[in-house]
Order: sequence, then C-alpha cells, then structure tokens
Amino acid sequence: MKFSMFSWFGYFMPFEERIKIIADAGFDEAMISWEDELEPWALKKEAFPELVRKNGLAITNMHAPFIGYSDIWTASRMEISPKLKMFKDYLKDCQAFEIPAMVMHTNDLDAFTPDLDKGLAFFSELADAAEKYNVDLAVENVSRQHLLVYLLDQIDAPRFGMCYDSSHDFLEEQNCGRILKAYKHRIKALHLSDNDFLQDRHWIPGEGSIPLDAVMAEIQTVPTIKTISYEVLANAVWQEKDPLDFAVAVKQSLATKDPESRQK
Repeated sequence: MKFSMFSWFGYFMPFEERIKIIADAGFDEAMISWEDELEPWALKKEAFPELVRKNGLAITNMHAPFIGYSDIWTASRMEISPKLKMFKDYLKDCQAFEIPAMVMHTNDLDAFTPDLDKGLAFFSELADAAEKYNVDLAVENVSRQHLLVYLLDQIDAPRFGMCYDSSHDFLEEQNCGRILKAYKHRIKALHLSDNDFLQDRHWIPGEGSIPLDAVMAEIQTVPTIKTISYEVLANAVWQEKDPLDFAVAVKQSLATKDPESRQK
C-alpha cells in the first residue's frame, strides 16, 4: 500500500516547501488542488505537477476548485454550460499533466432544492469526458449524501466513482459509514481524517472519535484501492510545532492499520 497527503495541510508556506515536507515525512504521493496559489507566494497551478515529481512524489489526484456546485442541480442547461465546459477542461488537464483522477463535490453547504434530472445530466456528461480522457472522476461525499448515492446508482461508468471522505461521513448521524459499506467498490479516491462528530475538523486519525479501525477494515477489502490518502489540517496546537513533525504523525497514524506496512 502507498500513502498520500494533500498539499494544503494548515501551515502557511510556499507550495514546494509543503511538498518537500510531505516527501521528507515518507509519503509516496501527494494530492493537489487545481487552482493557482496566491500572494505572498504566488504560483500557477500548471507548475504544481513538476514540483511534486521533482520531490520524488507521484500525484494521486487533483481537487477541482470550489466554484458553486449547487448550481449543477438548479441552473438551466444554458446557464450551466460554461461550468460544464470548465470541469471538462479540468479533466483534460488531468490527461495533459498525467494526473490519474479528479475529485469534485456534488453540492455546496447552502440550502437549495435539487433537480435530479439536471444533476444527472451534468455528471453523466462529465463521466463521458472522464472516459474520453482516461481519467477517474471521484465525486466526494459531502452534505446531502443522497445526491451522491443517486449518481452512483444512475451512472454505471468505469471511470466514475466516489471520493470517500471520513470526516464528512461522520458528521451526520444518518450516514456514519453507510455509504462506505454500500459503495466501497466504487471508490476512486480517499480523504481520510478524524473529527469530534461536531465539526469537519480534518484532524489526524486518532485525534477524534471516528472509528477509523472499522473504516480501514472496510477499505482493505477493496483490492483496487492501492493508496491511503489523507486530507488533514493542523489544529492550533500543531501549528505551533514543526510541520514535518505534523506530517510524520499523519503518516504514522494509519500506517499501522496496513498489513503491508507492518511487514516493512
């Protein structure tokens, strides 16, 4: 099993310094966000892949920007066309930069009334584009998990699946592992972290209350999952400490759950 960590983990420093920390902590891969970094260390997103690979890491996936996901379920075909093209272009970028998967959300947190037909039409076209560009499309379980369940049931395409986020999953009592058990065979990406069941903390596994032993037991039954990926954020206490120590603690948190790691 390989291990990956998201490139933003709560410490303000240049992109390449964060990537070097991930590499120095012993990770094999990194996940990146597909949007430019801004001041004081401005950097175009197109520079990310080379910097990641220069530090000896592979790229697990990229996360599409947060640009109004709920519109997917409410806007007319004409209104949503520019956004659909944008996401198709992100998938094309994945092919161009040899990034194997794109992660995106189903919706935002604000209240809205979804039109299932509109959402299905949008994601079906993206699933077709993912096949065209030979890239996995991993839709993340955020709020309103029933929308992701609907998409997984309706879109039967090899490249279309789920990004399973443990912190999101254990924030609502009606979820708490259900989507993992039912759709683990559709997992295309992982965002593993912990919380206190109160807020989306994205703590290091073991710092909160999520039963990650049970989560890992489910994940390890899926032979297609080859990388354990963390999306974590340093809390106020960690931010006073060395970021390398934080990354090492992340790497060690679930490595002990992996039989292959114990043999190394």
